[in-house]
Amino acid sequence: MKIFSIAILLSLVACNLFEKEETSLAEHVCSDGKKVNIYYVGLGATTNDVIQVKKSGYDNPFWVSEKYNYLKSSSLLNDTTLQLILTDTGYHNYNNKLDTIIVKLK
Repeated sequence: MKIFSIAILLSLVACNLFEKEETSLAEHVCSDGKKVNIYYVGLGATTNDVIQVKKSGYDNPFWVSEKYNYLKSSSLLNDTTLQLILTDTGYHNYNNKLDTIIVKLK
C-alpha cells in the first residue's frame, strides 16, 4: 500500500514538473479559410522539443519533427503544400545548416 501511495504521489508531481510548453510560431490561412498553425512544443527534460504543424479543427498534429527545434521561416505555397525552413540550434554552432521541408497538407 505504501509503494502504491508513493507511485501516485510521484505521478502527480511529475505531471506538474514537466508541463507542456506550446508556443505559436506561425499561422497561415488557406483560400477556404482553414488555418494551418506551426508550434514549438517543449515537453520537458525527458523528451525532445519538437516542431508541430496543426490544421484548424484538429487536436492532433498533422506533422511533427523531433530533428529540428527552430523555425527560420514558413510559407503556404498553395492550399495543399507548406514550406518550412528549419534548423537545429542544439549544437551551439552559429553556422547551423538550414533545411527546407515540404509538408503536404492533404
